[in-house]
Amino acid sequence: MKFTIIILSLISSLNSLSQSVDIIKRSDLKKLPESEVFAIIEPITDTSKINYVATIQGKDKNKKSNIEFLYFEIRKTATKIGANCFRIKSFERGGERNEAILILDCYVADEKTLKINIENREKNVIYLFGNEREGDNSTSYKINGEEKEIKSGTFHKIIISENQKIRINKGGITGTTVTLNWENNKEPVFLTLTGFGLASMDRQPINGIAFNTGGVNTINNNNLGLLLTRLLKQE
Repeated sequence: MKFTIIILSLISSLNSLSQSVDIIKRSDLKKLPESEVFAIIEPITDTSKINYVATIQGKDKNKKSNIEFLYFEIRKTATKIGANCFRIKSFERGGERNEAILILDCYVADEKTLKINIENREKNVIYLFGNEREGDNSTSYKINGEEKEIKSGTFHKIIISENQKIRINKGGITGTTVTLNWENNKEPVFLTLTGFGLASMDRQPINGIAFNTGGVNTINNNNLGLLLTRLLKQE
C-alpha cells in the first residue's frame, strides 16, 4: 500500500513538473484590480483604448486535449494581475520535448470596449468540435438527418438561417439530439461531440460548462469556444 502511494506521488510530481504558466513579459501597469472576465478580442474591435498588461505562456505535455487546460491556467494568472482580454500570440505542439505551448498577449479594456467586443461576435452560428489533436479518431454525427464526419483537429461551422431549425444528433435513436433555432442576435453556440472542451469544474470560472446527458455537450464558456476556433482548422 505504501509503495502504491509513493508511486502515485511520483507520478503526480512528474505531471506537475511538465505543466507551467509563466509571465514572459510585463508592462509597467501595476496594481490593477483583479478581473472577473478574460475575453478574446474580436478582429474588428477598436483596440485604441485597450492597454497591454503582459504576455503569458502556458505549457504542458502534448496530450489529446491541451487547449482548455492551458487557457484556464493562463486565465488564472492573467486575471490576478488585472488583464480582462487577450489575443493569441502563438500555439504549437511537439518539438524536442513533445509539449503543447500556448502564448497569449493579455490586455485591460474598459467596460464599454468589452461590451462592444461581445457585440462584434458573429451571431446565429454553431461551432461543432470532435477531437482536439490532429491524427486522433474522427467523429460521426447527423445534421438534420444527414450523415457527417468531423476529423480530429478541425471544427464544423454551421450558420443558422432565419426561420431555420438545426438538429444535431450523435448516437442515433438512443443517442442525443440538440435542436437550435435562429434568434435575433443569438450568441454563438459551441458544441463538442467527444467531451473535449469540457474541463473539470475546479478549473472553470463561474460561466463554465453545461453537460447534456448524451453525446452532444455544450461549451458555455464562449471565450474558450472562440479560442478553439482560432487554433483549430475549419473543415
